[in-house]
Amino acid sequence: MIEELSGDFFQLLRGFYYTAQTGSVRKAAQLMNRNPSTISWQIRQLEEQLNTVLFDRYMKRLHITPEGERLLSWTISTFELLRGMRSDISSPSGILRGTISISSNLPFSAQAVRIIAAFRADHPDVRIKIRRALPYETVEDVLTSRVDFGLTGITREVPNCQMEDLFTSQPLLIAREDNDFGLPERPTEKDLLRLPFISFLAENMEESGDPYFDTSLASLSQPLQTVLSVNNYHLMLRYVKQGMGVAVMDELCLLASKYGNLGEGLRAYPLEGILPSVHNGILLRHHKHLSPQAAALIARMREELKDGLSKIRELAR
Repeated sequence: MIEELSGDFFQLLRGFYYTAQTGSVRKAAQLMNRNPSTISWQIRQLEEQLNTVLFDRYMKRLHITPEGERLLSWTISTFELLRGMRSDISSPSGILRGTISISSNLPFSAQAVRIIAAFRADHPDVRIKIRRALPYETVEDVLTSRVDFGLTGITREVPNCQMEDLFTSQPLLIAREDNDFGLPERPTEKDLLRLPFISFLAENMEESGDPYFDTSLASLSQPLQTVLSVNNYHLMLRYVKQGMGVAVMDELCLLASKYGNLGEGLRAYPLEGILPSVHNGILLRHHKHLSPQAAALIARMREELKDGLSKIRELAR
């Protein structure tokens, strides 16, 4: 038996969702084109119906409660399910329609171009939107349901998400082939500490978004000597080629960044044992309800990339 809900219940959830995402009734009202008093009323109604407190109110600031966090997860799943239902019903005879939104780091999205283009050719009524994002931004996009799924690489588990690994990419130290650093075939932590580094820095210049400099390299016994920070792996390689220092990146980033003849004159040293491998794959929020078109594209990705990085190396030649 289906429990009866008031006609305003979904509107109450929308007001709650935008307030939780922005941390502000005023901002939620702006996004929903409503008065702040309306949003405040919606939240009070929701708290009364659920007999709980969704936000702690202190000094005119809202802090979501643990009960509010649980409701937020259910709210996202509910609206995802509704979108999927509408998309499925409006796609008769198996014809896929609608939009697929993806958040992806640049190395992965560059490798997915061929797959997505072929999928779009088979399903011309599907519109695809891809947001270029750093790994931590992709995680946030997935958690907040800004996108259907993420294509990215991670070095550790993400809470409230599940990663379907498609291939693993090994960590590498990149230096000029004729470098005079006296590096062994397999550099050690001691070798890293004496090198000048070119590091990756996010566009906001406040956090790097780099899977190595943020975590593993930051935990070394001494800080690394960083001589230059840029927000592009291709630029990092160019500065390495100029002899300014060395760079750390995984194999997928290297393949995606050394287009043209940039890879000539560079040498890659393995760093397994010092740094973790990057697990590249499809990132989904727990309890995610996928639209038919998003599920179909994921199935295509899974099939095309079943051979892992070896297929990508072949295509990169």
